[in-house]
Amino acid sequence: MDESLAKLAARAEVYRLLSQAYYTPQANFFKGDFLGLFKKAFDTLSLDPCIPEVTNMEFYLQAPQEPVELGVEYTRLFRGPVQAEAYPYESMYIEGEVMGKSTLDVVRRYGDAGVGVSEEFKDLPDHISAELEFMHYLCAKEFEARQREDRDEVSRFHIMGSSFLRDHLARWVPQLSEHILQHATTPYYLSLARMTREFVSREVAEA
Repeated sequence: MDESLAKLAARAEVYRLLSQAYYTPQANFFKGDFLGLFKKAFDTLSLDPCIPEVTNMEFYLQAPQEPVELGVEYTRLFRGPVQAEAYPYESMYIEGEVMGKSTLDVVRRYGDAGVGVSEEFKDLPDHISAELEFMHYLCAKEFEARQREDRDEVSRFHIMGSSFLRDHLARWVPQLSEHILQHATTPYYLSLARMTREFVSREVAEA
């Protein structure tokens, strides 16, 4: 695989892993090799500042605590007993309310790409996990098109990804990351916020 294809595959992988990292914590957070996959992808992308953050998360997840600790932190940060410390919805940062115009545009862009929010996903369409998963999809489809040497499809998915990144993730992820950094107490979410901010910043700069 040539270098440009390898980097595109690594970008798709980081988007997928970040999306999963913002799911409600489950016991399987302590299993599998998703942190190892993070390291491999960041290494391919030469995103050196992110690698120590993965190590911090790894040390934390290897400690003998129970998943309930992350669950409590997740609820406090993203749900809140009354209000969240760091709402995971784009429209809360753009319009100050859920299901704003930005959310409707997100849904439209999903449809333009031929996808929709799964019935299994029990949250709003502009949740950080959904938007990151969408970017994974666009990168993966561009990767497949490049392997087929389908220039029209390569261009189509590349433009969709660059546009979505610019018009959506770039507009609110820095604020989300800052809110997490201000209120998180576990190394997992502190490092996740820094990783997300660094990766999206690099993506915007190179789009």
